[in-house]
Amino acid sequence: MTRPLLNKAFAVGLLVAVCGVAFLVAFTFFRKGGYSDKDTYRVFAFYEDATGLTWKSRVQIAGIQVGEVERITLDQSRARLDIRIRKDIDVHADACLTKRFPSTLLPDALLDLVPGTPRTPSLRELPEDQREIRCALESTSVAKLLDSMAKIATDVQSVTRELNQMVAGSQGSIRNIIANLEKASASLDDSLAQGHDKIAAILDNAESFTGTLADVAQADQQRYRDIAKNIDQASKRLDGILASVQQMVGSGDESGDLRKTVADARESLQHLNNSLKQVEKVATNIGEGKGVAGKLLNDERLGEKLGGTIEQVSDYVDKLAKLQIKVDLRSEWLLTQSGAKTYAGFALVPRPDKYYLFQVVSDPRGVNTQTVETVVSQTPAGTASTQTTRTLNQQTVSFTLEFVKRFGPAAFRIGLIESSGGAGADLYLLDDRLKLSVEVYQFARPDRPTFPRAKLWADYTFFKYLYATVGSDDFLNAWRAGRYPGGPKFAIGQDVFFGGGIMFTDDDLKTLFGVAGSSLSSAGTSAK
Repeated sequence: MTRPLLNKAFAVGLLVAVCGVAFLVAFTFFRKGGYSDKDTYRVFAFYEDATGLTWKSRVQIAGIQVGEVERITLDQSRARLDIRIRKDIDVHADACLTKRFPSTLLPDALLDLVPGTPRTPSLRELPEDQREIRCALESTSVAKLLDSMAKIATDVQSVTRELNQMVAGSQGSIRNIIANLEKASASLDDSLAQGHDKIAAILDNAESFTGTLADVAQADQQRYRDIAKNIDQASKRLDGILASVQQMVGSGDESGDLRKTVADARESLQHLNNSLKQVEKVATNIGEGKGVAGKLLNDERLGEKLGGTIEQVSDYVDKLAKLQIKVDLRSEWLLTQSGAKTYAGFALVPRPDKYYLFQVVSDPRGVNTQTVETVVSQTPAGTASTQTTRTLNQQTVSFTLEFVKRFGPAAFRIGLIESSGGAGADLYLLDDRLKLSVEVYQFARPDRPTFPRAKLWADYTFFKYLYATVGSDDFLNAWRAGRYPGGPKFAIGQDVFFGGGIMFTDDDLKTLFGVAGSSLSSAGTSAK
């Protein structure tokens, strides 16, 4: 057996061994969970709705995991959650669990645990069938939040509509009352200029009356009920004054003008009386809690609903604040191509043990596509067909979209890798400064029959935002041509690369994703 075949067989065997070890590690986590029986004790709780909770859902205190959901079963009409808690965490009888969704875009939920106070019994010391956490709460989702705000907006629109009808409607327009009062005052001024001492007395009484009316208008709403009685007494007093004026001036033309002016003033005061009665009626209804305005000011349930909505908005903002968006820009120099392969992307990190990776990749080698053309021609001997295979290389970008789940120092990835299905794994060492990565993708390539494309590399972070990278691309397939030292005997893959990159957290992008998530939730609620 030749040396290249030995190297290829060794590489395949090494890849199978690495995948086997990764499978055993993952199988151990999924079969047993992250905690053993000797390190934990069991408690249980009941929920009316366990949506978003699954086997191995996190239980945390102040963002630190202290347990996990071991099993979810149906107990009559409620969901029973059996939970493992670390033995170094003492949970008391007055403990409280709160189910919340850490990501606005994903349905996964977790449990926040408040361990309780030492003055109550410890659940760890009780028999296992008595270790129930009776306080089980649930935070409101974005869909419920938007539904509540829509209902409150409808109530506010009804209130403004009623206030608009009250102020500018046909029943007691304040603008018309002011216009009538201006006309009446002008007419009275003309009449009083032609009168004598008794007319002056009338003006004094009118001035006193308008002053009293101004004081009443500035009083609080409790005095509105007495306004109607005062206006009735003033009307009777004004009738006596008008009778005196009629006796004084006789039946001339001036007397007719005066009677018309007084009649107009009386009509204006009647309008004012009716308007004040309407104001008194509205104030009484508001004080008794009638109508939309009364409910808005007096209904405690509506106030609690408004307070709950504000709390839901606070929860939503808190979830958005905990979301991290890491931007990654990386370049790899390919030795055989004398060109750079560039990556630009970001990672959505709703919590430390999982994230979603999106990248746009530009490869100097381009993307190969193969087409087969069949030409049929007529010859004297009959029909002949000729097949032509064409391989086309296009300089286009490819996309990577992966789901990443981390278990301690190891992370596993699955999804699209450079526009092809694939999977990968990462191992974090030295406080996450050193990362060893391997991924397999492009299981079928149209231009040549080869093994799947496998990439192995290492990243080392030497500053806060900068890191260096080195590795081998397509190392399962033999080297063909290039600038490797040692000539064709240098068989460690199709290409060797080195480079570097920059990674940082961008809080501005987080706001854009929060707005997009709210729009999608609102659209889903409207469609329902």
